[in-house]
Amino acid sequence: MEPIRTASRAVAGASRARRALGSCRAARRTFAGRRSTAASTSFAAMTLASMVLLACGDDDVAADAHVPALDGGSGDADAGRRRDAGPPVAPVDRPPLAAANAVGPEDPELYDGMLRFLYDAFGAEAVSHWPPPDFFLRLMEDEPEVFGDQFRAFGFVRDPNDDFPVGFKRGLDDPTKMKETCAICHVARLPDGRVWLGAPNGALDFAGFTVAVNERWVAEGHESFLSALEESKLRELGPGRFGAESGEYPQVVPADFPPYFGLGDRDRLNYLGTGRDVRSEVYLSLFSAGVGNPNPEDARVAWPPAARVDPFVRWMGAMAAPEGPPQSATLVARGREVFREARCASCHVDDPAELGVVPYAPDGIERHPDDDEAFPEGTIATSRFHRILIDGDEMGGGMPSDEGRAALVTFIFRNMLRVSPSDGYRVADLRGVWSTAPYLHNGSVPTLEALLAPPDARPTTFDRHGFTVDTMRAGNGNEGHDFGTDLSEDDRSALVAYLRTL
Repeated sequence: MEPIRTASRAVAGASRARRALGSCRAARRTFAGRRSTAASTSFAAMTLASMVLLACGDDDVAADAHVPALDGGSGDADAGRRRDAGPPVAPVDRPPLAAANAVGPEDPELYDGMLRFLYDAFGAEAVSHWPPPDFFLRLMEDEPEVFGDQFRAFGFVRDPNDDFPVGFKRGLDDPTKMKETCAICHVARLPDGRVWLGAPNGALDFAGFTVAVNERWVAEGHESFLSALEESKLRELGPGRFGAESGEYPQVVPADFPPYFGLGDRDRLNYLGTGRDVRSEVYLSLFSAGVGNPNPEDARVAWPPAARVDPFVRWMGAMAAPEGPPQSATLVARGREVFREARCASCHVDDPAELGVVPYAPDGIERHPDDDEAFPEGTIATSRFHRILIDGDEMGGGMPSDEGRAALVTFIFRNMLRVSPSDGYRVADLRGVWSTAPYLHNGSVPTLEALLAPPDARPTTFDRHGFTVDTMRAGNGNEGHDFGTDLSEDDRSALVAYLRTL
């Protein structure tokens, strides 16, 4: 659901809100079951895009969006949080994954949420475009070098308790259909061999997998579930990334799978910082996957009862970062000093709840907070294509017309979700940063050492699990975050050692 905007000062009024809210049209078409890029990749992108929406304050957006009248009582600010638990919900009858940070049944609330993270698509399989399970089992048998061992060649994490890998499962509500769960991009095998829940699976080439499956499906005489544009954009992503643009935008805008570490501690979530709590992120992710509708009678997939979704929300906020590999105590001590001297802590503060949003640099100049009184929060440079997702361009920039906008805004209001505008990037939570390479929003910098080098000294190409990332291609730019890049080699090594302990 896992790593899409405007400083409220820069928002001019309802017309700007209308442009931002336009991103939902493509999202709602995706939710409605139309052909789309397969995967949580597309759904995650639409979620990020939709969470940028409230650009003018709640009253302006509600008036502009023509939000339908809410149900009686839903004006209560806590109505969305105090839902009746509803009918009893059957527990997930699946064995847990042997992950280093898995919990056991002695912690029933987190345990149920963990199993839902691993196995539950919350009924979204009903709007899935995937071929049926038997087709995938045949692929494993007929082409073991490509699809064998639970699609290992594409970077999936094997699930020894099932015939399908982690995060790509038969639906719990309808086992005749396949669907991704949140675990597909957010369970990884760490360099030391541990399987870690919440870690981004940078080896997972889900885009390539989607294209390969579609080719076999079409070869058997079925209609393609990808358009030509969708397929061409998927081929440009490679492992560990999804497309953050809307389906119709002609240029892929890559974004890296984010980590899910310590989400419950944070007040700004997703890489733009538009989500304000885990519950809002989860609800919008489920909504973008096709679950629920502001008008329940119109929903193709009913919104899950609280007893099903609430444990999932709790688990999503509970996953901690993995402990890093051992480092030299001397280097770490010096690295802690460098972290302070280089003013890293001016943005990367100790309290995760205080990690804010650093605005986009309108003049391309990056600043620490308080360097310039005109930019008290500092500024950061970003790629042109990610900026287009905020401002739009002559080709639409991922911001189509208003279709579906009212439904999304109504959903936000009905469920009292916490979202807010952003004009930049959320400051990264550095806990577990050693395990989340490559870096920057689009995965364009391969290592921490490269991130602390001047942008023009960073690698222009590098291998990512068999895929060549070319930073000269549109959307792959490795510029930005030109902080801490003038250190001596010794201080850079010390700072990297310190970061690997967080």
